[in-house]
Amino acid sequence: MVFTGTASACSCIPGEGEPQRYARAGYVFAGVVLSEKLETNKPDTPYDDQYRYTVKVAKEYKGDVPRRVDVVTATNGAMCGTRLTVNTKYLLFTHGDVASGTVSTHMCSGTRLASGGPPNTVPSPTSTTTPPTTPCATAAP
Repeated sequence: MVFTGTASACSCIPGEGEPQRYARAGYVFAGVVLSEKLETNKPDTPYDDQYRYTVKVAKEYKGDVPRRVDVVTATNGAMCGTRLTVNTKYLLFTHGDVASGTVSTHMCSGTRLASGGPPNTVPSPTSTTTPPTTPCATAAP
């Protein structure tokens, strides 16, 4: 008999950029992390431990977010959890029902430091996208 454990690792969509993450997010906003709380043994979540961050919202980019919202994420990187730093401003890409006062984020959501500027919502040209052309200035009438 061979016994194998379950393997788990966070796996994001390869090649996905910020415009795709923006489109997929329910809420995108910039805010400062006010506090961090470790919550353990939560039976109502698919993972037992999570961080709960209270965030003061500074600017909304997508969705209607209260001025103060809790953002939760798994503590485990294999579950795509991401760690935020108190007193730091982030651009948060989140999911969930903001009416409950809590949304979630993870490594693949796109959350990043706000110092990188507003969210990029315009997809970059790909090989299947043809840029617009202009007439040649030397063409004879």
